[in-house]
Amino acid sequence: MLDIPALVRTNGLRRSWTEEEEEDGEEALAYGGVRVVPAEHLTPFPCGLFHKLQVNLCRWSHQQKPEDDDVRLWANGVRLSQGRAEVLVLLVNHGQGVELRVRGPDSERASCYMLLDLISSMVDGLLATTLPGLMTVKHYLSPQQLREHHEPIMVYQPRDFFRAQTQRETSLANTMAGYKESFSSILTFGCTEVYQQASLGADIHASDISLLARRKLCRLLDPPDAMGKDWCLLAMNLGLTELVAKFSTTNGTPGEEGASLPSPMALLLREWSGRPDSTVGILLAKLRELGRRDAADFLLKVSPVFRVSPEGASQESYRTICNGGTSHNSISSVISR
Repeated sequence: MLDIPALVRTNGLRRSWTEEEEEDGEEALAYGGVRVVPAEHLTPFPCGLFHKLQVNLCRWSHQQKPEDDDVRLWANGVRLSQGRAEVLVLLVNHGQGVELRVRGPDSERASCYMLLDLISSMVDGLLATTLPGLMTVKHYLSPQQLREHHEPIMVYQPRDFFRAQTQRETSLANTMAGYKESFSSILTFGCTEVYQQASLGADIHASDISLLARRKLCRLLDPPDAMGKDWCLLAMNLGLTELVAKFSTTNGTPGEEGASLPSPMALLLREWSGRPDSTVGILLAKLRELGRRDAADFLLKVSPVFRVSPEGASQESYRTICNGGTSHNSISSVISR
């Protein structure tokens, strides 16, 4: 089979998930999903990006199951499956977001999470190679509304999780539907085994802050402001006084010979991220103590929400399943073609 997504004119699936559920019976299904959007400015992704993603997904699916042609393409979407879990990948909001919706039997919650994590990684890899300067963020879709097939769907942003976590809550209010949904149901399809192996929000290690987010923090905090050098005060609050002594006179400005010195904020983040107790929550608190609400709000908006710990007892099997039985390198090679 040869599919050229740009030439596909079909506008949707022949049968929707709702129609299939009505025909197939009463088997309980778990739902979940994410929406990938630009972090700072909601503008459409470049023309052709989603077509490239469709091609990569079709190629990956064929590598996993060459004998089983179980991929459906239409103009703004693709549907594929792995085991009993299946995913819809959709271009939404007039091209401003890529949405991943996954469903599977309640008994396969872990497989649903692994499929969502895998496809999310493929989307991230494509964006990193195609648009390396574009910072994106994941918003999480309401699993209950996905299950009920209600539109529009409530989306939960990173700041929603951080604020709830600060208040020691473990659920978020769906203001569109009038009920609460647990972190576990939103993030892991209700799979407690995966949820218990992960770090959430403020507890995520600072090394997981993306490179693009670090660069933006450097642009915000490297320049001196009216009250002094905020990177310097931040370094002192984080216990990095040796960096203060090294950069207190230069502040990263060009030297006499025109050579640009390294960003002190970048060195601060690199040094501090090497400590085991450095978390996103601590960095947020220190930025607020400095009165740099702009930097704190930015970090709150773009920080990762959920990270599975690599020390889990079953992580080797998790990695194998999550990669569809292939290595990270083989997936990367598919994405880069």
